[in-house]
Formats: sequence, structure tokens, C-alpha cells
Amino acid sequence: MTRPHATVLPPARIMAWALLALMLLPSPAEAHVASKVAGDVPSIGLLIDAPADLARFLPGVHWSGSAPVDDQSARLVYAGSGCTPASYAPVAGEVVGNIALIDSRVSQTNPGDQCPTYPFALKVLMAEQAGAIAVVQISDDGEEGDGGNAVTGGIPAIEIGGFEPAYEVRDAVIGGTEVLATVARPDPLPAMTDVPCIDGMAGPFPCDGIDLLSFVPEEDFNSAGVSDIWGWTDPDNGDEYVIIGKTNGVAFFRITDPLAPVYVGELPNPALLHATWHDIKVYADHVYIVSESTGHGMSVFDLTRLRGVEEPQVWDVDARYMLNDAAHNLAINTDTGFAYLVGGNAALVVPDQCLSGLHMIDLNSPKDPQFAGCLAVAGGPGTAFRTVGPPVMEHSPVAYVHDTQCVIYEGPDTRYTGQEVCFNASEDEIVIADVTNKASPVVLGRLPYEDAVYAHQGWLTEDQAFFIANDELDEQTHEFNTRTIVVDVRDLENPVVHYMHFHETAAIDHNNYVVGDRVYQSNYAAGLRVLDASNIEEGLEEIAFFDTFPIHTDATFDGTWSNYPFFESGTIAVSGRTEGLFLLRLSGDGDVASSGPGDPDTPTPTTGAAEAIRSVALALGALAFVLHSRRRRLV
Repeated sequence: MTRPHATVLPPARIMAWALLALMLLPSPAEAHVASKVAGDVPSIGLLIDAPADLARFLPGVHWSGSAPVDDQSARLVYAGSGCTPASYAPVAGEVVGNIALIDSRVSQTNPGDQCPTYPFALKVLMAEQAGAIAVVQISDDGEEGDGGNAVTGGIPAIEIGGFEPAYEVRDAVIGGTEVLATVARPDPLPAMTDVPCIDGMAGPFPCDGIDLLSFVPEEDFNSAGVSDIWGWTDPDNGDEYVIIGKTNGVAFFRITDPLAPVYVGELPNPALLHATWHDIKVYADHVYIVSESTGHGMSVFDLTRLRGVEEPQVWDVDARYMLNDAAHNLAINTDTGFAYLVGGNAALVVPDQCLSGLHMIDLNSPKDPQFAGCLAVAGGPGTAFRTVGPPVMEHSPVAYVHDTQCVIYEGPDTRYTGQEVCFNASEDEIVIADVTNKASPVVLGRLPYEDAVYAHQGWLTEDQAFFIANDELDEQTHEFNTRTIVVDVRDLENPVVHYMHFHETAAIDHNNYVVGDRVYQSNYAAGLRVLDASNIEEGLEEIAFFDTFPIHTDATFDGTWSNYPFFESGTIAVSGRTEGLFLLRLSGDGDVASSGPGDPDTPTPTTGAAEAIRSVALALGALAFVLHSRRRRLV
């Protein structure tokens, strides 16, 4: 059989990309580790077609700067570490027109073929140069990577978790077995509108007490992977807007009519290397955006520019704060006008000045952010040492705060009334700090809780007596069901776990927010979960849910990333990692108490769309997921 010719890249280009990859190298984010094969098929990965005894689906992540995953099928050819042309020398010619299978660090067939770091940009280019139609990397230590950027590439690159099924496939390929595989992703869902929850389903989505107002597929807003979401209400006319993170920037939607969301354009990611994460907060009619993309900084965009816009535009920033090169997340205390960047310089070996702790910024002149101070004394190992590895990482004195909520304290501990207090999720513990004096913040209390793996995020109850926290990796590590940690913070200097609430699903919990007596949780593969916290001292009770990822509810990083439940209209905006934008509403509920950003209130849902449109949406949605499930289900 005649094989296609390899694409020849000029040596100068290869060297230039190699240097760039090594200088601007994204490190793996430990907050997002491997999803493992369980029950059904997650959103993207490697489908083993033959031989029958190896047939399975190996879940993974798509390196967003590479070409689209589009069911490319071929034979797997093992190419060691894939770092250099020498990695491909033993299989020269064989890899042409096939899929290159590589290890992240050390070749299994040549110990001298090693990658000391993670130069994905170089690896994609080496595979392309060798003539592969796709490249699949097996990560080390079970991690499937962070979905970061491969700079550019004419072939798709994915990374699968390093665990036994992946190793069996690799060993078979090395042993000479012809393994046929497909770099696969599910078929996209169609757009939907006005789909009520009836008999436990809203179209293809399992639900209870939550209606689907609209669904916008990620393909409709040029997304390469969806992340965070936030909202803004125009104070002049009451229009509601959603800002949703995507790997290549952020997208803006006017959702004043949630049955007909209007896409008004995007703000591109300015970095050369695009990491998956964008995190977003709003203050004084401006949106502030951070990313782990190297060179991103903090973007500032005046949201009033969106007024009256009907056609999508490519927007530019109003300002950029560059004292932090890259960050995992940010919080804003809208009562004081201070932003708190966390996970600073997450994509670099060199840390920012706050050593991945709280990086405080004064936003009181919204387009002119000013550095205000650091809290760099509380947290887990800092990102400065993440690519070095143990034991340096384990004993690093550098702080890392993963997320925070900062408030003017009006809670039960009257010693701190009126002070600005931050509640930090700091990897292996919860840390409470008084940041009133930005030049000299003080840690008040710390809580290293039982079975802590990765303290991810949390939100205070309205009386500031309890902090409702989540741990992103405990479900995978300890193999118990989704766990919500209710922390008693009535004594800020002595926080204690009040109780652990376990859900009926095994999904990973990611972000949760409190509105009145309700907790809105984005629990990855289990979708949006709404809990009643009216009797929080005694326990939490699930009262509604909408499963944005019906394929399974296992402990993988598929499904919903986050939600924004603070709109006065009652519209709940939810982001799906590979699905898109969901606009939801609690069914027939008008009693949600006002609180937090946007002063939410939940009126009775509008269901005025024509029955014919609803029927078409139901049919198309159901058909898409049936075909998807039948096509991708594990053998």
C-alpha cells in the first residue's frame, strides 16, 4: 500500500519551536489530574478498535493548539518519548499515515530517549514531521495533563491517563501487535431552547426541578474547550450578560431573553500558549480575566461596550495588568474593590512576587489596576517548584492558594467585624486570613481536614457562619461519593469540620456558590446540583439537579466546570467543558432570597416557545446522545 509522504518542516522552524517550547513551557496543573476508565465514555480520548481483547476507550484531553480531533483512525506506532527526531528513528516510515503513541518522559524501549520536562509544542511538531496523522501521549503518574496548548500543529494531539489499560495497549504495540485506534470525540449536541424538565428529563438531559431555557453548543462560539463562567447585569437597562471562558479567549452573550441568547463576540486569548483555564470576575461594570496561559496577565474589559451590540465582534482589552504573568484564578471583593489573584504564574517555573499566594490588586480605578500586597505564607507547594518534582515540591516553603472568597466580615466572630477576611482553599487545608492591611495580612486560622487531597474552592453561607467547601481530588483518590465539606467558621481562629455531606453520585465537585438558603454546585459529570441549606447545622439536602453530561456521573473531569446563579431574573448560567453554554432555571420557583453578586431572585420560568420547536429540540437532542452513547460505549 502506498503511504502518504511526511510533511517536511524546515530545520529553522523546528529549532525555533523547540526553543519556544522550552522557554515558555506550561507545567502540569495538579488541580486537574487523570480521569480513569469507568463505566461509560467521557468526552474525548483514544478508542481502541482492534484487536478485540484490547477494545476500550481511553479518556484524555485535547491539546488545544493542535488540530481538531475528528475521528482520525489508523494503526498505533510507538515512538518513545517523542521528544526529538531520534525518538522516531527506530520507526521511520512506519509512523507515516499512522498515530504516534508516545510516553511523557522516558521511552520504554530506549532509556536514553528521555524528556526531562513537558515540551508538548515540540512533541506535536516532531510527530507531524515524522508523518503521523495524530499523536497520543501517555502521561506519567496517572495524570492526563491540563489540556494546555501545543502552540500550533497540523495534527491533533491528545494525552491519556497513565494507568493499566493504557499500559496494556502500549505494551501490545511495542510487542508487535497491530493495534487499530481512533482519536475520537462525541458528536456535538444541537442548539436547544425552552425544554422543560418533564418526568425526569429535559430532552437528553436527566433533571429534577430544573428547566433548560437554552443550550448553545461550544462550536457556535468558536470554542476550543470551555472553563469558567460569570455574569454581569447592565445597571442602565437591566440587560443580563454571560461571560464564558474558552481556551482561546472569552465569549460574551446577552441573555436578557434566556430563550434567545445573543452572541456578541469574543475577547481573544492574547498569549502565545493557550492553557484551558480562563477565570472571570466582574467589578464596577468591568470584567477581569486571568488564565494559566503564559504571558496572559490580567485582562480588563469595559462591559458597557457591549450595549446595543447585535452582531458578534472580536473585542480588544481596555487594559492589561502584567505584574502577574499567569494565574489560575481570581476573586474580587466588590465591597472594597480589591482583586485577589491565586495560583500566580501557574504556567511558569519562576513564581510571581506573591509566590502563588494571594496577589492583591486595587481596582478602585477600574482601568488602572494597582498592586496592593501579598499573602504568601499559607498554602501548599508553590508552582515555582512544580516541574522540579519531589522532594523539593513536597517541602517547598512557597505558598499556593487555589481559590478564595474575600468579604467584609459581618459574621458571628465579633472580634473581626468590619475587617476584610479571605477564606482560602489552599491545596491541603482551608486557611482564613485577615487582609484588611494589604501590607501586612495575618493568618487567623487553618484547617487541615480529614482525607484532604486537594482543597479546591468554597463559599460562605449568608450569615458567614459556615464555609461550604469542596475537595477536587478526594472522590478519585478515596473512591467515595461526591463529598461536600461543611466547615464551621464561627470562630475564625479555630475553624472545624461541622460534618461531611455525601451525595448519591461519585462525580467530582468543582465550584459551588450560595444564594440565600441554596447551594449551587457544579459537580463535573453529575451536572448542576442544588442543595437546601436552610437547616445547615443539621445537614444539606439536594432539592434539584440538571445533568449536563448524561453519559455518566463518574469521578472524571467531564461535564460542568462552573455556574453563575446570581442573576435577578433567576436564570442560572452553567458552563460545560466540551458541551457549551447552558441557561437553566429552577422549575416554578420564585422564592430564592437575594444575595451576592447580582442580588439573585428566581421568578417562575417562562415557557412561551412554540411546542413544535420544543419537540424538535427534544428529538434532536435525544438522538444525538443516543448515537453518541452507542458509538462510544466501552466494549
